[in-house]
Amino acid sequence: MGKLIFLKRNKILLSVVLFVLVSCNTKKRSNIIYLYSKDKSQVVSIISNYSKKERIIAVGKHTSKPIKDYIELDISKTTKLDDEFGICWNTNGHKWELVNDKAKIVKVALDTTKYVFRESWFKDKGTPNTKYYIKTDCFVVEALNYSELYPEENGSVERFN
Repeated sequence: MGKLIFLKRNKILLSVVLFVLVSCNTKKRSNIIYLYSKDKSQVVSIISNYSKKERIIAVGKHTSKPIKDYIELDISKTTKLDDEFGICWNTNGHKWELVNDKAKIVKVALDTTKYVFRESWFKDKGTPNTKYYIKTDCFVVEALNYSELYPEENGSVERFN
């Protein structure tokens, strides 16, 4: 009888451990993210290699680094929880303005008169915040594969791992 109770406890414990492991695995970051404007006329590709701590942000839809129209980033200072993007479409005379806080530019192969990339959020009284990127034709989204964009009516996101 004692052996039967011991086996049942072990099965329950094993089930709990497996559930926790599977649940934690869902919090990984997407390797490829496409950010679309509201009317889907524009798309930005975000291609990340987390093991090398590198990221490419490119104009258009790509699965690897294009020949032109991209920015190469060092993402060694971004963590899983603060890895976010803010984007505004057709603003201030640019096709898009995008931010990836704490990412550092390694190489620019992009027409900076058309596209703007920022390495940090705008600051409000010294504190970084996303306020600039939650207005009309803008949104904020995390790299985590389950995150939603906000505000959701200003574009869409497609993810691949």
